[in-house]
Amino acid sequence: MVGVDSFLTAETTAAVRSFNRFGKLAWDRTAWPFVSRITQVIPDVRVRSVQVGSGGASYTSAPSVAFSGGGGSSAAATATINADGEVNGIAVTNNGTGYTGTPTVAISGGGGSGATATASMLSYLDFGTTISEIFRVTDHDPLDGNASDIAYKNVYVTGASEYGEAILPDHNSTAPVWVYYRAPFPEYASGASDFPYVFSEYAVIGAYGDWLQADGQGDKAQVLYQQAEAILQSELDKLERQEGQTTPLQFITYGTTAVSSA
Repeated sequence: MVGVDSFLTAETTAAVRSFNRFGKLAWDRTAWPFVSRITQVIPDVRVRSVQVGSGGASYTSAPSVAFSGGGGSSAAATATINADGEVNGIAVTNNGTGYTGTPTVAISGGGGSGATATASMLSYLDFGTTISEIFRVTDHDPLDGNASDIAYKNVYVTGASEYGEAILPDHNSTAPVWVYYRAPFPEYASGASDFPYVFSEYAVIGAYGDWLQADGQGDKAQVLYQQAEAILQSELDKLERQEGQTTPLQFITYGTTAVSSA
């Protein structure tokens, strides 16, 4: 029975892989209520850049750059000099973390003197393993009707367990912000009992399509994929149109604002 056991193990592994593939596709399709969260997050204020005020004079090698004060730690930067012995730029090599104010920038060594610089700060939202994608950032609870949007931009970070970060270009404060986001897909194991029910039929049909595809029955697999898509579209229709869980579209025409549930 060793051969049978190995076969069943391989089939189970393939099925779990397909269920996770289609589960992830559905998970990322829209802001499903059970995968979306609205919560307050305290931004991490870091050193974003350093601007040279005065280049100083007589530098024969790049001077050292140090940060002090501001309540944070770990910020680091590297200075460069030009042919005239002046500091002509400073590149931040570590943004640091935990700042509550702007640190002082000290430039020393290199054989010269007189160079000055000022740090610019920026707020970051660290996704960690809690946030997959951000939909919206606001200054107040978005459900109370008085919230204003805060601009954000997703940035890439390294780390196998990290989902990324977002910077808030117009926000350099530790004041909490409200974040509407999608939770990461959990990658279900073979014994999982909490696979989202709205994805179940979609995933089953899609997994069967994967099996047919692997068996060389590509035409039949395409039919199954189309059926799976129709099933998911039905769930999306219930969510977005029947339940009305979409953000109304606003458009202005001839001085009148109209709202459509689209």
